[in-house]
Amino acid sequence: MRYTLSTLLLFLVFVSCTKKQDNVIISKNFVNEEWSRFEYLNGNINISKAPAKCDIIMEVVVSEVFPNVYENHKDDCSLSFNMTIKYPNNSGARSNNYSYSLKDRDGNWKADKKEGYYTFKLPIISEISLGEEGVYDIKLENKYPKDPLYGIKSLTLKYVTSK
Repeated sequence: MRYTLSTLLLFLVFVSCTKKQDNVIISKNFVNEEWSRFEYLNGNINISKAPAKCDIIMEVVVSEVFPNVYENHKDDCSLSFNMTIKYPNNSGARSNNYSYSLKDRDGNWKADKKEGYYTFKLPIISEISLGEEGVYDIKLENKYPKDPLYGIKSLTLKYVTSK
């Protein structure tokens, strides 16, 4: 019995030290499924032990009307945004524009429809190196050229680290 319990405890310690952790940076449920052009989404990553490497991913849930209620805008179906990362103590920043097409060339959604919505997990940055301890401020800006972006139910930005 002791051997089994000791083995189980050792296994749990090993698993808890090697599993990945998902940490939410930004979580937003959009009122009326609309993201206004100048509605900035803000969050942060707190790094207590540097250097750290992580992946930044976005989960976005959209409806059939994405990106616009007007039929002639539905062909594009891209999610365009800017993400700015400010380093701790104002020691610098990086800012990039991103664009993800949520439909293929034939106009088919690249995700399955469940309960009226399509859910996408988008890889934003793979293995970003965070070299300083402290708080990294994150800002997302909607870059859709028409205001607002329609049919967006929710957006979650998170970072995943390996322990």
